Amino acid sequence: MEIKFTSLHQVDHHLNNVEEIDIENQSEDLINYTQRLITEITEGTSKRKFNFRRDTTEVRSVLGQFMGGNYSGKDANAKRLLGVEKTTQAAIAHLGNEIQKGSLFQAHILDGDSDIIVISKADQIRFLDEDDFNLKSGLPYEKKIFKAFLVRFEAGKAKETFVYDTTTRLATYWWDTFLELDEVYTSEYNTKTALKLLDSKVFNNMKKKFPADHTRIRNKAVGYFQSQNQFEMGSFLEATLNNYVPIESELPKTAIIEKIRNLPERYNFDSQFPIAEDQVTSRKVKSKINLTDKVDLIIKENIPELDSTISGFLDKENRKYIIIRTDTGYEHFKGNTLEISEEEE
Repeated sequence: MEIKFTSLHQVDHHLNNVEEIDIENQSEDLINYTQRLITEITEGTSKRKFNFRRDTTEVRSVLGQFMGGNYSGKDANAKRLLGVEKTTQAAIAHLGNEIQKGSLFQAHILDGDSDIIVISKADQIRFLDEDDFNLKSGLPYEKKIFKAFLVRFEAGKAKETFVYDTTTRLATYWWDTFLELDEVYTSEYNTKTALKLLDSKVFNNMKKKFPADHTRIRNKAVGYFQSQNQFEMGSFLEATLNNYVPIESELPKTAIIEKIRNLPERYNFDSQFPIAEDQVTSRKVKSKINLTDKVDLIIKENIPELDSTISGFLDKENRKYIIIRTDTGYEHFKGNTLEISEEEE
């Protein structure tokens, strides 16, 4: 991978100002920052696929110039972002929201027979300087906050076009207004496909050998889709598996995490998208557990306190029971109350 060109512009819609920063003549830390940013964007897993609306849009035309070795359009891209941010800020001001001042990073990379173009906006943060304790603004070095766009060209044609956003929710002004892109997969398609594949390719394979872990992990997954507005692969894995302690020690947790992480690329859906509520219904997320040949337990949605609501119980004679905490259901079975000795409790 060969970096042919990089540029960095400060974009401040408050001051209506664009200023280019000379990366080559700046500190080693800034150079390292830009190199790390390229790595994070090119290797990122939380992304959404888009297409160019037209091959003649302003940004797309500049990217064609980049591939020909003409990088003068870098300033036009920065000025375009400034105008878009000013217009967007005026439209959302009444909501109390504010677009952060930031730096626009652009890069042209050669990767074999491919041209990769990266455009990223890293938000600046305010901090107290440890030397003089004055309030200053700068780029977040360790935990970067950025919106990014990456396109891979082959023979001058866009083959892959992705948008990233570390804030989970993709900013519409970034991909729609500034970059003029169209989504490849709708929110409805992404939500429906993700739910279906999580069950068919991951959870169902756990059900027979690791039933207790299957119930808990799937319950966490359903809870994520029912409580979040956005799906983002990293946050999903954090909510479901990263810190999960298996009931069965043989559960291949690392392999399951990797399998889930690879689902979007393997089965063609996005790893970051708005969750479509109408696709997260009882019919789609409910699960059925066979208790006897005449009784099934149907879980219709996420149970927040699963462990204290449904429990397994083994008596002194190794007879197995399911105990369900319920006020309404109790009335139907109170005549069949199970006597539990103190030892068994």
